[in-house]
Amino acid sequence: MNRQKHFAIVDIETTGSHAGGSRITEIAILIHNGKKVIDRYQSLVNPQCAIPLHIQSLTGITPDMVEGAPIFEDIAEDVYHLLQGKVFVAHNVNFDYTFLVKELKQAGYDWQASKLCTVRLSRKIFPGHASYSLGTICKHFGIHIAGRHRAMGDAEATAKLVDLLLASDKGNYVDEGLRKNIEHRLPTHLSIEQFNKMPETVGIYIFRDKKGKIIYVGKAVNIKKRVLSHFSGANTGLRRQQFINDICSIEFEESGTELMALLMECQLIKKHWPIHNRALKRYEPKYTLIRYQDIRGYDRLAVSKINPQMQSLRSFETVAEANLFLSKLMETFSLSPALCTFFSPATQTREDRKIDYEQIPSLTEYSEKMNRVFDHLENAKHSFILFDTGRHDTENSYIYYKEDKLYAFGFIESMDNWSTVEDIVSYRDKCISNFYMQHIVLQYAARFPEKVNHLPKLLEVS
Repeated sequence: MNRQKHFAIVDIETTGSHAGGSRITEIAILIHNGKKVIDRYQSLVNPQCAIPLHIQSLTGITPDMVEGAPIFEDIAEDVYHLLQGKVFVAHNVNFDYTFLVKELKQAGYDWQASKLCTVRLSRKIFPGHASYSLGTICKHFGIHIAGRHRAMGDAEATAKLVDLLLASDKGNYVDEGLRKNIEHRLPTHLSIEQFNKMPETVGIYIFRDKKGKIIYVGKAVNIKKRVLSHFSGANTGLRRQQFINDICSIEFEESGTELMALLMECQLIKKHWPIHNRALKRYEPKYTLIRYQDIRGYDRLAVSKINPQMQSLRSFETVAEANLFLSKLMETFSLSPALCTFFSPATQTREDRKIDYEQIPSLTEYSEKMNRVFDHLENAKHSFILFDTGRHDTENSYIYYKEDKLYAFGFIESMDNWSTVEDIVSYRDKCISNFYMQHIVLQYAARFPEKVNHLPKLLEVS
């Protein structure tokens, strides 16, 4: 290791567990030159907010103790100059680091640093322990902590642990950590081995919690880069901190194309509803074209807000699309305006007009006309299979779109010698489709018509 590199060994006490909604109550900094501690700094900090009773009980720091202490802005200059240019070292480093990034930024100092985590280093240099908490690991090695859960007591114990780690580092893990520094951006409960398995290809990644439950699914053009981005930056909000703390393992699946990644992501979200996925849950159609019979037995068409109980003929994202579709049907089949109802955003309702049945065709005549409409809508449904690149050179991806619904998607080894879709579509590839998935497939098919094979009825999977 470069012994000229100086380390800032830091411990803080706070009013809570996340930087976004909590403040620092005490800070200790020990400057270590790679051989010994050469400088030290400690101060209580007035957090300018309440200290919860359970935090007072844990740390022994009470409101009376910090009432006359400086606020962080008053000590920010000293803290900044002590940390600047040093390797930032702490036990569970990201906790202390995110607090200080936030506090220094609020005081007007834009600070970043290379990091080392003594939890991670202890796991590598001293493997096999059941727990790597500061109290447990120090007890095992006979390191006395003078004032547990006080900043200087914990910082001095961490400095002694650093001495032991440097002396025992036969695998040069400290040097490796300083060169890469990626590992120390990851949560301490997420192993670098899992991260290193991530490919730099298109696909999806899956975060699981300690019980193995899926808590987030994402898609990426570069899986490894996208996963790392979740742990970069200085977002200190409670939601993000809870999200990061929940992640205990990562899995991935390559997809070959971005479209396949989108479909795989949607499918898993729809199946598992991960707690930290939010955006795609809300993407559903809002309007629909429905058919119903009035009291005289006339089939009528109306644009309405979506309702699962209604017999839907088509779904639409916007009311304008839905009204336009109905307008074109009326023009094409000469439908009676009195028997068709548009949706008005101004009233948020659809109002059926009173009908003068003497002025419209007979029930028999109009029923024949409406049957032609329904036949047209049925025959106008799209069915096609779309082929694209796969996850490797000898593979292709496919998407089967059947009668205006996404039916299946997956991978095949060969596109040769097929006469029906049954030769391609595997039962395990059948999917739970939704409006968003269908929408992105149709958009892609329109952009790349050369990849689309339109299917006659006889070739479709029943």
